[in-house]
Amino acid sequence: MRLRTVLGAVVAVTALTAAPASAAGEATGEASGGASARASFTVWATDVNVRDNPSDPATCDGFPSPANCPAVAGNLQPNQPFEAVCQKQGEPVGGNPWWVYITRGDSRGYIASHYVDTPDDQLPGVPVCGA
Repeated sequence: MRLRTVLGAVVAVTALTAAPASAAGEATGEASGGASARASFTVWATDVNVRDNPSDPATCDGFPSPANCPAVAGNLQPNQPFEAVCQKQGEPVGGNPWWVYITRGDSRGYIASHYVDTPDDQLPGVPVCGA
C-alpha cells in the first residue's frame, strides 16, 4: 500500500474519531480550543513550497527533495498554520535533512523542515512517516 494511501486513511480516521478539542489539545500539546489531533506549526520564510509528485508519488515519498517532488502544490507564508502529519529524512536543506508531510486546506505535500519555525531539525511530537 502506498504511503499516501495510508496517510489519507490516517487523515480520514483522525477526522472521524477526533476527541473533543480539549482532550485532543492535551494529548498533542496543543493549546485548548484546537480542533486537530495533529501538530500545528508555521514557517519563518515566505513562499515555502509544498512539494509533491503526482505522476510518481513513491519517488517523492521515498526521499523528499526538489528533484523527487518537482510539483509545487502550494506555498506557505509566515504565520499561516499547517498540520504536520509525519516527517522523514530527505535531501538536506540548510543543513537539515528532515522533510515534513503537511496539510493545509487542499494542499498536501512535503516541505523542508529547515523552514519550519522551530529550533529543532526534527519536529517535536510529529511521527516519522511509515514508522
